[in-house]
Amino acid sequence: MKKDIQNIEERNIVATGGSLVVAIPSKMAAQLKLTKESKVKIEMLTDDKLTITKAEPNPLTTTDPKFLAAAQRAKNKYAETLKMLEESDQ
Repeated sequence: MKKDIQNIEERNIVATGGSLVVAIPSKMAAQLKLTKESKVKIEMLTDDKLTITKAEPNPLTTTDPKFLAAAQRAKNKYAETLKMLEESDQ
């Protein structure tokens, strides 16, 4: 199955620190909504090819402010029920 290719560009590789860097063309970055804070996945395929894919956002973690706010709302909403459950276990 052949993939649809929208755009191909040849880019130079530059060295920075101990890594090699390939710049993503601004038009492609704009189409993918990539910014300097974006994360990408780089995969090395068996046929000596690399693919670069926009990384999916991570699910909420226990330190995420949205998670903490949701947990606090649940705790407040179900405080009485949680207390009753805790007492029934004793």
